Amino acid sequence: MTSVRPDPDSTAADRAQTFLDWTRINATALIVGAVVVVVAAAGYWFYMRSKQIQAANAEKALMQAKQSLGAGNMALAQSDLQSVWSRYGSTPAGVQAAMLLAQVDFDNNKAPDGISVLDKALGSGAAGGVESMIRSLQGDGYAQEGKTADAAQAYEKAADATNYPNEKSQQLAKAARAYQVAGDTAKARAIWNRLLDDPNAPGMAAEARVRLGEITAQVAKR
Repeated sequence: MTSVRPDPDSTAADRAQTFLDWTRINATALIVGAVVVVVAAAGYWFYMRSKQIQAANAEKALMQAKQSLGAGNMALAQSDLQSVWSRYGSTPAGVQAAMLLAQVDFDNNKAPDGISVLDKALGSGAAGGVESMIRSLQGDGYAQEGKTADAAQAYEKAADATNYPNEKSQQLAKAARAYQVAGDTAKARAIWNRLLDDPNAPGMAAEARVRLGEITAQVAKR
């Protein structure tokens, strides 16, 4: 029995017709899908553009605040920095304004206000790259208040937040000094020993030896 082979031209025509029928049936869905893609792309572009404009405006406002600082007009500088932080807290410039504002508070012996500003700044998505600096500033604020144990913990967090060996060792040294002043010789000793043995912290070895000697003398007097 002879089999009948399908006509290639007829098969191609059937497939084309099937595709056209499918397209007609699903035309609305295809159009809606295309519109969704276009709208999403446009929305993303407008979002990114608005973020760029916001960042640029924040930089300009921060520059103006820095000019007030440079001119020694602290009242105006504080007002300008507060405005930048309030309006642009989600931008790098806004976070920098918060750090400067905290420093102004410290200079005016208002450490709690400065620490509070820094706490809020840590919640900004733009704070990731400067977390170590923010936590170190918090430590300075606590130290100004005489809360040396809290200062030490803030410096340790600052050390944890950086991948730069020099910055990490500097923050750890600040933590060790604060713990030593706070009377927590165990924690101070542990950090100084860590720095003494750390090949990435050669600049701290000499101070570590001196501090460890001081701690040994402190303990012996008790």
